[in-house]
Amino acid sequence: MLNSTPAMAGWFGYPLELDERLRLISEAGFRSVLLWWAVESAFEPSIPHKVETAHRHGLDVENAHLQFARMNTLWEDGIDGESYANELIGLVASAATYGVPTLVVHLTRTSTPPGPNELGYSRFMRMVDTAERVGVDLAFENLKRPDRLYDFMALAKSPRIGVCFDAGHNHYVCPERRVCRDFAPFIKAVHLHDNFGTSDDHLIPFDGNEDWELVRREIIDSAYTGAWSLEIEHALTDKFGKQLSPNDPYGDMPPEEYLARAFAAHKRLTGGSV
Repeated sequence: MLNSTPAMAGWFGYPLELDERLRLISEAGFRSVLLWWAVESAFEPSIPHKVETAHRHGLDVENAHLQFARMNTLWEDGIDGESYANELIGLVASAATYGVPTLVVHLTRTSTPPGPNELGYSRFMRMVDTAERVGVDLAFENLKRPDRLYDFMALAKSPRIGVCFDAGHNHYVCPERRVCRDFAPFIKAVHLHDNFGTSDDHLIPFDGNEDWELVRREIIDSAYTGAWSLEIEHALTDKFGKQLSPNDPYGDMPPEEYLARAFAAHKRLTGGSV
């Protein structure tokens, strides 16, 4: 079933304060926001404040993106991985406290993470145990190593475990695999952004060469009934200072115009006029 609620990531590439970003997102017509869920952040305020800010601007928080800067340490023996696992477990519990039903989770970071092992798996399963206890879903995202998602989903069994289908990553990393189709019964979140199949550009849908009719049909045919979230960025560097692709076509476009373009693309996609 298609949920046409327009949803947008709280970070979209413009270096504005969170209150200003969420105000612009709401004024553009979006009704749900994907927040960044972190213990601390250089570019956003505390979790309670950001949730209150979203609600003040009339935005639901259907899901949030769990921090992932040190995800690779979870697969390594040592105190760093153990302390980070405990930090993430606390964040999973806090999602229930603030009424966020789903967290998007990365299994790894970078294209060359440590290999899979029982220690890393057990740390993620502790997160799952917490999710089961507090009533929060965990949606594991397809990234640069899709094999890790497929392997994890084959092992981990819980009604609280699902997949965040990232259409842009699927198109760029592994177009020969159809992640949404392969995990159709387990899709718990979607990230929509475009590229040209050569880099992770995070463009507005229809500004790259993604097959959006295929993506649209795959999501509709899956079990997913939540909002379709745009995860787009207009910037040459992301919120972590990482250099992005130079394929950004938006130049010095004002944020209001950028969000209007994004809202029109979301409407086109969910309205079926692909």
